[in-house]
Amino acid sequence: MLTPEGQVKILDFGLAKLTQRTEGEGDVTQTIAARTDEGTVLGTTAYMSPEQAEARPVDARSDIFAFGSLLYEMTTGQRAFRGDTQMSTISAILRDDPKPASELRSDIPAQFVRVITRCLRKDHARRFQHMADLKVELEELREESESGKLSVTPGAAAFGRSSKMLLWIGAAFVLAIVAAAAVYLRSDKPVADAPLHAIPLTSFPGVEDQASFSPDGSQIVFQWNGEKEDNFDIYVKLIGQGAPLRLTTDPAYDSDPKWSPDGRLIAFERRISRTEMAVMTVPPLGGPERKLAQFSARTFFTEIPGLSWTPDSKAIIAGGADQPNQPTRLFLISLETGERKPLTSPPAQTVGDGAPALSPDGRTLAFWREKSLGVGDTYMLDLSRDFAPSGEPRTIAIAGISPIRRPVWMPNGREIVVESGQRQAARLYRAAAEGTSPAREMEGTGAGASELTVSGAARRAVFTTAVQNSVIYRAPADGKGPAERLITSTFRESFPQYSPDGKRIAFYSNRSGTVQVWTCAADGSSAQQLTNMNAPITASPRWSPDGKSISFDSNSGGNWQIYTISAEGGKPRQITNDAFTNVTANWSRDGRWIYYSSRRSGESQIWKVPVEGGAAVQVTRAGGSSSPFESPDGKWLYFTRDDGTGGVWKMPLEGGPETQVVQAVHRSNYVVVDHGIYFTPRRGANGESSVRYLDFATGAIRTLMPIEKTIDLGLAVSPDGRYVLWSQTDHQGSDLMLIENFR
Repeated sequence: MLTPEGQVKILDFGLAKLTQRTEGEGDVTQTIAARTDEGTVLGTTAYMSPEQAEARPVDARSDIFAFGSLLYEMTTGQRAFRGDTQMSTISAILRDDPKPASELRSDIPAQFVRVITRCLRKDHARRFQHMADLKVELEELREESESGKLSVTPGAAAFGRSSKMLLWIGAAFVLAIVAAAAVYLRSDKPVADAPLHAIPLTSFPGVEDQASFSPDGSQIVFQWNGEKEDNFDIYVKLIGQGAPLRLTTDPAYDSDPKWSPDGRLIAFERRISRTEMAVMTVPPLGGPERKLAQFSARTFFTEIPGLSWTPDSKAIIAGGADQPNQPTRLFLISLETGERKPLTSPPAQTVGDGAPALSPDGRTLAFWREKSLGVGDTYMLDLSRDFAPSGEPRTIAIAGISPIRRPVWMPNGREIVVESGQRQAARLYRAAAEGTSPAREMEGTGAGASELTVSGAARRAVFTTAVQNSVIYRAPADGKGPAERLITSTFRESFPQYSPDGKRIAFYSNRSGTVQVWTCAADGSSAQQLTNMNAPITASPRWSPDGKSISFDSNSGGNWQIYTISAEGGKPRQITNDAFTNVTANWSRDGRWIYYSSRRSGESQIWKVPVEGGAAVQVTRAGGSSSPFESPDGKWLYFTRDDGTGGVWKMPLEGGPETQVVQAVHRSNYVVVDHGIYFTPRRGANGESSVRYLDFATGAIRTLMPIEKTIDLGLAVSPDGRYVLWSQTDHQGSDLMLIENFR
């Protein structure tokens, strides 16, 4: 800008806010969240380059075009590109060449006109390629002007050495220096952005996770099991200081809250029972709850959330099943009528579809299809404008990362963030939505990060960071002595199993970054990693009767399969090889068979397969069966049943009726000995349980020792009957972490 005194001033308002628009106003500068992504048109219309107007990638040559537009206006008094509206101005930039500056001012030197014209080439390859080159050109023009050698258009020679021409060229030169510095700093040698780092947003006792931003990014909604760590409810919190507001108080398990795009409602899932779940809504400040839909609960109760709003806030995408043993499907549920329309149809052998994430424009649905427990693929499904499926879902693969779960769209609509791994080993990765480029780990997150949510409006991100410290304890099997910590680390130690001679213990741990099988001496010393499977989870070790081998399950190949490995280490041998979920293996007493749980019949049943190879044989028929255990006398097969009772059942080894022995056992935590069963009952509200013993002779059950902290997986009794082992979680929690200035 030129002051009345002839002083040149550089003014930069950045992206100024248009407070009032007049009729027919063509040049509009908008204030929106800072974005320079491809696909975003941003800037003052009259000075945009053609590539910027078309939302194509821009570089320093776009700044040279803008500089040329400003130089043209300084010189001629008119804008290079004009229109009655914003769109007509953009059209002129894309199609029209500006009137030559010499036609508007006959006293402009031809060399100066050529500089302006070269800056304004439509093709960026024909412009000055670097601002430094333009600066040199202007510097030479100034020297020629000062020396009187600068030529002007005919009829204007008297103007050649005027003070005004020197002033124009001098001003242009100053502008070029400033522009060159700006381009150098921003484009040719960009200043590195400040590293992203996370700070705690919540640090409450217990578990806070599954956050979702309000539309303006000033608040989050999340689930928390409360100060007493006794029940999961939905809470709202402002970013920054202040206590959270509790929205729900139902004793049921409330999870996966999602804030509607219009800010009026929060949707969440409520676990009504072990077999039923509901999609609920509640106002952000509290108030009456509404049950929008009810489904059969997932066969395997995973921790993967299942809700996503449509951009117009008129419908919710949720995961649920029509019947208890059916795979989870994704449905579009109308907020007005409650009508639900199926969006996906997973194969019958899968666990089902969950973790829906709708793209910002509502035209692509990303989701996770769980083929077996913890194993699956991320899919994309195209949708029409009314959110109807268009074509079949397609898988998204990211090289070197498997499995990838919980897809989250970035605000630009071209990238997604996925997670891989479990609990402390989980990590977040950012990649192109169609998997066309390598993924990179999310800056500022690290191990233990999951469940990302992003606010484009506030340039914020929040994720969950989780900690679980499970310890294997030992106590006298008769309950007449104190418990002691036997196998411990800062990670999760679980599923202990004594070797047949009682000298060693097998267990699984995530202390190496992924869950693997480990062994140690009976006193907990000399721990060594036994497996090194390329999988997030390798678990459930069981010793062969001769103590030479250990069976385990792993999702290394994509599906859960059964393997064996030498107790001294080596290459694992795969026992099952099919497309079904095969888990929780155990040996027959003679070591010839391996029992396991499989979904190959459509529901979980006990099967067995010869150790040396051969066809699998179905054993149980009633369904929901897992964790097989052959009795010491070889007459009975025991197993657990996940049919709502969660108890221990048995059937004759040669076949026959299935009868319940113990009710409500926690997962696979039971051991059959000669005269009874050791077990831990299903954990209470605070995770507590106990070690109990059922005497076969009397039918009496007595409590040997209480477990006041959260019971984990696994129970074992030493071969001599002296000790009992179990795993308990001494510390478990998660916090929400905040990243500001997220990009």
